[in-house]
Amino acid sequence: MDMTKNVAEAITALTEKPVLSTSAERVFILDEIKSEKKDLPQPLRFAFTMQTLLGRVSVPVEPHDLIAGRALDRILTNEEEKRFKEYNDSPDNPNKVVLFDSGHGCYDWQAALDLGLGGLIAKAEERKKTATSDQTVFLNGIIGVLGAISDYIARYADEAERCGKPDLAATLRSVVSDPPKSFRAALQLLWIIALIDCAYVTPNPTLTLGRMDTLLYPYYKNDIRNGTLTRDVAKDYITDYYCKHNLIMGRGEHQVGGEATGFNRMCNFDAPQYMLLAGSDENGNCAANELTELFAECIEPRFKNPVAVVYYTKNMDEERPRLWKILAEKALKSASLMFYNDDAVRAAFGKIGLNKEDTKDFYHFGCNWAAPGLDANWMLGGPKAVKYVTAPRTPEEDEIIRLPFMRSPGTYDHPELFMKVFEELAAKEASGETVTIEDFYTGFFEKCAEYIEKKLAVNHVDLAVRKRAPSSVLDLTDCFLPTSIERAECFSASAKYHFEVHGFRMFGTVADCFITVDTLVFRKKLLTLNGLLKAVKADFIGYEDVLGLVRNVPKYGSDDPFANEHVHRLVTKFNAIIYEKNQPYLEKEGLFLEPCMQSDTWHLKLGEKFGATADGRRAGKSFSQNTNPSPGAAVNGLTAEFNSLLSIPYGELTSGALNLDVEPKAFAGEKGLANFANLLGSYFNRGGLHAQVSSANVEDLEDAMRDPASHRDLRVRVTGYSGVFVDICERLQKDIIGRMKNE
Repeated sequence: MDMTKNVAEAITALTEKPVLSTSAERVFILDEIKSEKKDLPQPLRFAFTMQTLLGRVSVPVEPHDLIAGRALDRILTNEEEKRFKEYNDSPDNPNKVVLFDSGHGCYDWQAALDLGLGGLIAKAEERKKTATSDQTVFLNGIIGVLGAISDYIARYADEAERCGKPDLAATLRSVVSDPPKSFRAALQLLWIIALIDCAYVTPNPTLTLGRMDTLLYPYYKNDIRNGTLTRDVAKDYITDYYCKHNLIMGRGEHQVGGEATGFNRMCNFDAPQYMLLAGSDENGNCAANELTELFAECIEPRFKNPVAVVYYTKNMDEERPRLWKILAEKALKSASLMFYNDDAVRAAFGKIGLNKEDTKDFYHFGCNWAAPGLDANWMLGGPKAVKYVTAPRTPEEDEIIRLPFMRSPGTYDHPELFMKVFEELAAKEASGETVTIEDFYTGFFEKCAEYIEKKLAVNHVDLAVRKRAPSSVLDLTDCFLPTSIERAECFSASAKYHFEVHGFRMFGTVADCFITVDTLVFRKKLLTLNGLLKAVKADFIGYEDVLGLVRNVPKYGSDDPFANEHVHRLVTKFNAIIYEKNQPYLEKEGLFLEPCMQSDTWHLKLGEKFGATADGRRAGKSFSQNTNPSPGAAVNGLTAEFNSLLSIPYGELTSGALNLDVEPKAFAGEKGLANFANLLGSYFNRGGLHAQVSSANVEDLEDAMRDPASHRDLRVRVTGYSGVFVDICERLQKDIIGRMKNE
């Protein structure tokens, strides 16, 4: 089938959909019922909400649909805008009291395929035979939600029949309650579940779709063997599946700001969905298969979703040369493709203290994080303690669980910690005390440890409150986790493990501060601490000679041996503190922090409000981002940058993003592609953790800022997600261009 129309429709939605387009049906149905069934426990009210919502929303089918499932959106009238605002501000807004807006999770997709909706319902019915009264309410909520989804699929089947698509109708009816038996049916079921989460339930869903090549390979093999499917038809189904993901997105960029649709208007506004590919099998070998290649071949460079997350296994480039060439080529064309080192992530979970069995199903989620497996709950995901309304709480507990997400150890994160230590030690130097670089390490990590202890203590209280009433709330995730059904308890209370990510944020800036101080003050003795501090406080104005010295110090990213030593030491010590502080909580209740290196776009927002730093960064300039060196620090080329990155002990980090920005002309043609593939493969084979590629001409990006209408198709990597460049606000556009220029 010619998929041109499907792809063109998705691209039009991504680039031309009105910025304020709104999921009007969802909003106004929820508004109508927001005050109904208040007397019901939340699990039953959730089921009622889903039954009403999915029973009333449209089920549009287009002639070119191979996979069914769309969500309508449109511009609101002035009167509707007023109602929309009132709905958002209402304390009865279902997303405040019935549904939950955290997202960033993964379902047991294998169970959904093996059992089907009917099998999951039967499992819940069976569990009711031994359930307490609270657990029965919880299970009845699950049964109601799954029943609503079944009815929704049946409505879609009827509509497909009415539209003259009997084959699609038959596919839909085959998964109303039974497990899918064909590749198309399996893909259809997976999409309907994802659609409901991403379009109707969860603002900012950021849903992980699972290892789709592994999940669907048995269906693909069987259909090919039976002659009911060809490779080309399978590609058409996959392409249409990709198209559907992009049709339900809004316009804009969600972290930095600017005019945008927003998650209140459209749940899936600018939220990535992560499709996992390749990785290891149960024997530790590369699990890539023919279907992995199909999913890779179907990646459309102009799409934003799904984001393909390739789990790289050692020597995968040599063992799967055709697949690796496809992936390398797609990486140079698409900003919605990233790589993670499967072995490094698994090793990091082992360092934390988790066993292999519990981490065999680890998955990428959120912007750039890793969850140990399907029985591990991200503390910020799903219902938090404040939602467990029946659980008694002390005033002290209530204050703790209402704290905002503990993202940062200070207002301006780790660079601020360094500057505080700098000022404290400069004062000691001024009083005549001897100061060494060891004092910087001691002071900095004492402050890090204090925050880590607080973060664990807060999560401990949150978890304790949840566990007092584990069956009192129901999340959509619970409906697709057999463990939640078996326990008859909400996953966010009953999971075996509970974790929070803890990032060494703005790492390059901090590392360069250590490197600079040690080089100029302690090794070469060209400056005193107070001399350097005065220059920094003055934003180096009037201290151009000092700034020159600072700028000439080889930094992280230059592959300087001395700089690399500091990099290795900083990360090793940071991780060691987390391991140590984790242990009592991990042993007692399965609670722990994951060490990672991610800053998302906070490097920009916090950097522009913070003064100069000891590495030569001027006031208001961006901090470093994720694992990347600071802007302008990687002066010796990509190979040297990779060598610097490899000084990080990656087997100790569960995650950490690398924005790999390359000029297309640097890897043009077959020879250029081969060079890029070899370079990337070598990086991962030597232990590299992650890479997400943006390949764009700086001239095109700069021209797009002047003439957006002529560059609607430009996609760039933002952080854990990609963006339509002309829909990104100006300050982020400039930051990305600066990244590309390494300045």
